[in-house]
Amino acid sequence: MAAGLVGGSSITGLSAADSPSPPLPPEPAASAHRGDASPLGNYLVGRYAHARGDYAAAALHLQRVLAEEPDNPSLLRRTVSLLVADGRIEDAAALAQRLLDIGESGRLAQFVLGLRHARDDDYEGALERIDAIAREGVYTLLIPLAEGWLHTGVGSEAAALAALAPLSDRDAYRPFFLLHAALMHDLAGREADAEALLREAIATGGGSHRPVAALGSVLMRAGRVVEARAIYEEYRDQNPDIIWVERVLAAVDAGEAVPPLVTDARRGLAEALLGASAALPQRDGGEASLIYARLALFLRDDLDSAQFLIGEILEDAERLEAAVDAYRSIPAGSDFAWAAQLRAAAGLADLDRQDEAVATLRRMADEQPERTDAISALGDVFRRDEQYAEAAAAYDIAVERIETVEYRHWRLFYVRGIAFERLGEWLKAEADFKRALELEPDQPLVLNYLGYSWVEQGRNLGEARTMIEKAVELRPDDGYIIDSLGWVAYRLGDFEEAVHQLERAVELVAGDPIINDHLGDAYWQVGRLHEARFQWRRVLTLEPEDDLAGQVRRKIADGLSAEAEADGAH
Repeated sequence: MAAGLVGGSSITGLSAADSPSPPLPPEPAASAHRGDASPLGNYLVGRYAHARGDYAAAALHLQRVLAEEPDNPSLLRRTVSLLVADGRIEDAAALAQRLLDIGESGRLAQFVLGLRHARDDDYEGALERIDAIAREGVYTLLIPLAEGWLHTGVGSEAAALAALAPLSDRDAYRPFFLLHAALMHDLAGREADAEALLREAIATGGGSHRPVAALGSVLMRAGRVVEARAIYEEYRDQNPDIIWVERVLAAVDAGEAVPPLVTDARRGLAEALLGASAALPQRDGGEASLIYARLALFLRDDLDSAQFLIGEILEDAERLEAAVDAYRSIPAGSDFAWAAQLRAAAGLADLDRQDEAVATLRRMADEQPERTDAISALGDVFRRDEQYAEAAAAYDIAVERIETVEYRHWRLFYVRGIAFERLGEWLKAEADFKRALELEPDQPLVLNYLGYSWVEQGRNLGEARTMIEKAVELRPDDGYIIDSLGWVAYRLGDFEEAVHQLERAVELVAGDPIINDHLGDAYWQVGRLHEARFQWRRVLTLEPEDDLAGQVRRKIADGLSAEAEADGAH
């Protein structure tokens, strides 16, 4: 979602904040006392917290080490990064200044100090700081963007565009050049130049909504309402669940002004940091992306798109409590509020706080009775908690709300089909799976689910095999789908092929009791009896459901007799 809502083209080859990333500092000398308060103890706890993505705890413990070794440059650099990742920019700036005062270098340290000048509208001071940073790693992108906006703040438009120019010649950076050069032209009142650049940015920008929003505003302020509406509607048609477009179109219909994306240099610089953050590869738990999103928010604390991106980064790093807090901090009137509430509810469900998730989604479903996303998400929460009747009821409401069924609705029919199947209402389930395939004929999840269900029922085995083979072709490394292929081969009596496919499935999905049970059955059929019993015993270590555990115990004792085989259909 970040790329569509915020960023643009992905950037490869750039990783950590001070790319290449500074190594973790060497272990400080151990004190005579190796308790929790020793430098060594704090260092080790800090490293552990950092590895878990807990930047607040990591920074706290490294700051305690710094109390003993205040001029350790490696510790200073790492702690600056951790404090920025935790959103404590002023604390990071104090350590950044200490690092430079002792004669050491640090790209992120210089950058943070430069941004603090920019936040106070001291653009000349910011330029002095940022001009000293070597253009390496991520800074090959960030320095031209930053200097462009800082020159804009000083009032030198020619220098601003010249600073951006190096970005125009690299394919990965050109979308940034187009957007920010356009925003600078717009800010200077050169609407025609801005429009031309924005149209190119939309054509080459990888789906980001920022050039769309900027171009729509340019056209609206020029009185070209029909053209602006066409731009917004085209984006809405391509991204039907993005709610900000509806808000803008409502403003257009009401004759209200649509403000420009950037109104001053500081906001432009924040926009640049946001775009870079969204485009960075999500390595190392997204730390580099988190750092630059935090810095964008430091420059502009009302930049809700940065707060949303922070939530996504934290969610991807499985820091769910922090992610939920980030999403919930976005105000209700924001263009990002709806998506943030959906993500917060999903996070609450992942945290086993189902009551809160359900309450949030019920409220949202009532607030927007024409939308399907909140009520469908409510069904997902119920389904994951195995409350299939409640899930089916929620999906029913979602289907009723659809005005025109489109291909994107395949998932809704698919998940409702799952709920019906688990409730034992097979005819309804089968109809929904078939409807999903009408909308998305090559959807591997649906092909697999329907095909496997037919296999379990002993129906349409030839057609089921064809469907599952297609699903495997589309997702060749999905162990669950390969298990289905092995099981349909088993049902058709092709036991050697079943063994081949089920061995692949076990390699891809370690620890699934049903797949191991299938493999045990296939081994038995080809005469590999000891291996069959080994697989069945393995099943009992994998917390199988009670009915499966009972079947497996009988097979371990008696082998796969005809009666046991009949009982063993899962």
